[in-house]
Amino acid sequence: MDLVFQIASIIAPLFVIAGIGYLWGRSGKPFDTTIVGMLTLNFGVPALIFSTLTKLEISLGEFGEMIGIFTLVLVLNLAIGAFILRMFKLEVGAFLPAISFPNNGNMGLPLCLFAFGDTGLALGISVFVIMSTANATIGFAFASGKWSLASTLKTPLVWVIATAIIFMVLNLQPPGWVANTAHIIGGMSIPLMLIALGVSLSRLEVRDFKVSVWLGLVRLLVGFGLGVLLAWLFGLEGAARGVLILQCTMPPAVMNYILAARFERQASGVAGVVVVSTFMSLATLPLLMLFVLTG
Repeated sequence: MDLVFQIASIIAPLFVIAGIGYLWGRSGKPFDTTIVGMLTLNFGVPALIFSTLTKLEISLGEFGEMIGIFTLVLVLNLAIGAFILRMFKLEVGAFLPAISFPNNGNMGLPLCLFAFGDTGLALGISVFVIMSTANATIGFAFASGKWSLASTLKTPLVWVIATAIIFMVLNLQPPGWVANTAHIIGGMSIPLMLIALGVSLSRLEVRDFKVSVWLGLVRLLVGFGLGVLLAWLFGLEGAARGVLILQCTMPPAVMNYILAARFERQASGVAGVVVVSTFMSLATLPLLMLFVLTG
């Protein structure tokens, strides 16, 4: 029972902040989703990653191993997700990011820390880096309907991560004013994304929930299956095994909704998938935590 309450204390703030957005949307007050999305994607998330990476001590070998394995997870997620969406004749560009890019940041990282301490947090960050990069590049391409190398290289996230890795390799700390600025700007990303999600929920129609439930199940079950399978195939044990399974089984990232709203790709439907699967995840987290801790 203590495990349930501790997990709930980690997840509850997410729903409180989204609830603020929901009440704001129901009040009829204006909310510019495009501006919020641009601020989050171009400034908030890159600053959050830079601030986190430059504060953590992690072996480059472990960092690279987890990135490699989770890259394979991403490829398999995209392939399986595209097949399922085409089979049920759902829009791939709108829903594939939602069932392929899990919430490895504001939901996954606290769980990794809670279950495996500083080692778990460091390994969870490596997953967060690869998934955030993929979401801001591949996810952006699916949502916008176009992709090019030039547009990818123009993505601030790519250069911010490269810079952070240089600091890690050289074992350097950024100047105090840079670190403080990144920390403050990065802190705005999670609240903004959750508030935007809540605003969208205030406009959802009942017909969206059936698709949301099925796609939410796809995200969680496929993710869990891939996590267990790849942990076994690569012989992962202890914290590495637990972090991989936890991060694979997270619900969709809120950024998927931000992108869908920015490019008008069934934003309300994507928001439904994010929220419904997050509630599913909350309900099953005690069992998931028990599985990875006793594995």
